[in-house]
Amino acid sequence: MLRTIPPLAWLPLSLAAFRDGQPSAIFVIFITSVWPILINTSVGIRNIPQDYRNVAKVLRLSPIEFFARIMVPATVPHMFTGLRIGIGLSWLAIVAAEMLIGGVGIGFFIWDAWNSSLISDIIVALVYVGVVGFLLDRSIAAIGHLLTRGTAAQ
Repeated sequence: MLRTIPPLAWLPLSLAAFRDGQPSAIFVIFITSVWPILINTSVGIRNIPQDYRNVAKVLRLSPIEFFARIMVPATVPHMFTGLRIGIGLSWLAIVAAEMLIGGVGIGFFIWDAWNSSLISDIIVALVYVGVVGFLLDRSIAAIGHLLTRGTAAQ
């Protein structure tokens, strides 16, 4: 149920709770990114092949060994898929949150440029947002590729 609440709807409550824009923006980023990561991780755990579980039983792996040797390697590709989705959504949410909170950030810059009718500044900011978002996605994909030995989605 909590996943279906739009991230920016949490902003007024976080402002009331934290009484400051920065922690509120961080909370909005967190609440935006946590769901894709959790959902993809749980899918990864559910998709551990039964053969892996059977081998763990035959080898009599302890729960800690099962976690470290079977569960983590099998779910890391799913986790990185969730991280890539989460970082993209977080980047969108922080720009919107900065527009609403005001004061600093690329979101505030875009909103201020709109209020000043500086369309060229908005276009430059949008290119910046796109490039940074792309670089963040590619960075997470590269780290995932290294850690999963190429089994993570590109």
